Amino acid sequence: MSSKLLVVYRAFDPLDHMSGIAPYHDAPNANIAPPDSCAVTAATFLIRHTSIYANDDEWEEYMAPFAERVKKAQKAGTLRFSDDSPLAFLQDWECPINDDNLEKATEPGLEDAYQLGKRFRDLYGQLMPPKNLGRKKHRHHGGKGKGKSDDKPLRKGRSARTRRNERRHAREEREAQLKKPKVPFKVWSASSGRDVDTSKAWVRGAFPHWQNGDDGEGDQDTIKLIAVPNKNKDWADSLTPHKICDAFSKEPGKPEAQTWLENYGPPVVERLNKLVDGLEIELNDVIAMQMLCGYETVIREDRKSAFCSNKLFQDDEFRAFGYWNDLHYHAFVGYGSKVAPYLGAQWLNVSTHNLLSAYAPPHRHPKHTGFIGKLVARLFKSKLPPPSLPPDATHTQLLFPYFTHREEPPVALVALGLWNTTTEQLPTDSMPKDRLWKTSHLLPFLGHVAIERLSCDRQPQPGSTTSFWRPSQPVKDEFVRVLVNGAPQKLGECQDGPGGSCAKDEFARFVERRLELYGDFEGACQKPQE
Repeated sequence: MSSKLLVVYRAFDPLDHMSGIAPYHDAPNANIAPPDSCAVTAATFLIRHTSIYANDDEWEEYMAPFAERVKKAQKAGTLRFSDDSPLAFLQDWECPINDDNLEKATEPGLEDAYQLGKRFRDLYGQLMPPKNLGRKKHRHHGGKGKGKSDDKPLRKGRSARTRRNERRHAREEREAQLKKPKVPFKVWSASSGRDVDTSKAWVRGAFPHWQNGDDGEGDQDTIKLIAVPNKNKDWADSLTPHKICDAFSKEPGKPEAQTWLENYGPPVVERLNKLVDGLEIELNDVIAMQMLCGYETVIREDRKSAFCSNKLFQDDEFRAFGYWNDLHYHAFVGYGSKVAPYLGAQWLNVSTHNLLSAYAPPHRHPKHTGFIGKLVARLFKSKLPPPSLPPDATHTQLLFPYFTHREEPPVALVALGLWNTTTEQLPTDSMPKDRLWKTSHLLPFLGHVAIERLSCDRQPQPGSTTSFWRPSQPVKDEFVRVLVNGAPQKLGECQDGPGGSCAKDEFARFVERRLELYGDFEGACQKPQE
């Protein structure tokens, strides 16, 4: 990853425990390179939007009350600090968050999304439209002038090198046109402003300026950004299924998180109140200040926050904040939620269908009935129910980027059965350090779940021979691997392929089994009877 995006952590860094309010960083054990002798031939990504000023619920419940009391104390002139107090900065502190910028993408966040787009170009450029598409009409960046578009009279005076470059550009243009897709390469985004702005910044980083349109919305011929309405029930249950699920609630997990705060927070409150006069630090202020550590880091241009000081919070107190987030997310979008796997199964179904259909003849998504439907099902060796109206219904691309909200990567993880915590306890009176469920590894801004289709050389079988005058060509086998923020994840039921990947056909059967369990989205999302 570009050094501008990848955060290289010290032995301990508070940002490594900020969960859903940290700048992007790869998960532990990240290894984006495909396994030896393998190449990525198709991929699908479910990506959280980039950094925002603040989530409205977190602002109203925690940070706003704290910021308002600090502001009143500043106006009253009552703030006094002990010598070398790590809270002394509050004397002149101005909160960068307000009601006008809530939920909006930050400038550093847009830069991060741009850098993520560049990273995709480096890693998956072979799955994207060729860079030369659409270049001809933008070669001179518009406008007539000396030596530009109206330059035929000057042709004789050009050097041989210039003429060679012209011929090369023309040849590249012709080759690119032969590869030109019949429909634009699509980038999908949830319709909220922060998602659309993230997608546009990503497009600007991933594609040359002659393809990305005026503001990253795409030129509509080669690239096209599609904003999917947040509550659109007709788009394979939408990019934000939690918003159309009546049974979904953000309240689960809050009591457990509060109980944990009541365990780790009081000693922190007692210590901090000795460092300041004129401001009474309350229990919820611990969460407010730890949240501000994350948010200020993704808001301020220098990417620093005084709230991240290890003189203000000790290492274990930052870890405790990470666990506070884990308890909350576990209950409302993790294995503690009854609806989470049903929400995540929708994206898993769409993505698996598109990956299996890559390189297949162009086709729509017929139901598995009738002659054509049965033929398609037999061709792909899959009984997967076809999505009702999935993106890119004619399968004209090999890379599928989806930008969405923070709730969606965790539910996709649950649908895949990864980081399964159903057999472990998440107590509210202690913090298990070796727990599987660590949202700091999943949910930073731009955090993502990816599924890659791999083509790998088949290893020679024992006893096989090869003629010395005609070496056998390597036979390709196909596999699927799952990554979370760059870290490969092994599926519990299938991990015998290169790098712990899963054979493509077996992965399809695995997804079928998951959909048999969690495919009834409408049934699971019925509002509970009161």
